[in-house]
Amino acid sequence: MSEAPTDYSKTVNLPKTEFPQRASLAEREPQWLRKWDELRVTEQIAARTTKDFILHDGPPYANGDIHIGHTLNKVLKDIIVRFKAMTGHRAHFVPGWDCHGLPIEQKVV
Repeated sequence: MSEAPTDYSKTVNLPKTEFPQRASLAEREPQWLRKWDELRVTEQIAARTTKDFILHDGPPYANGDIHIGHTLNKVLKDIIVRFKAMTGHRAHFVPGWDCHGLPIEQKVV
């Protein structure tokens, strides 16, 4: 004979918050974008930035299996670009892509 499931919600000491349990991003993001437009956030950020910072990333390594090093590489570059953006730069990340080299090499071999 099985027992009814126990309600553990009263046994966990969680903080009380007004935050919703679900993000509902599809509904909320348009509201945020409208508010940012009203506050002219993009223009304010652009007015404070004085220098350009561009990180050109090399093409992905397409000749082997993906591994944790690929993740580390992308995360570190993302941190650098975000840091530069937060310190007053117009920070751009330009990903590289090898759309010709590997397919041509495969045709030749």
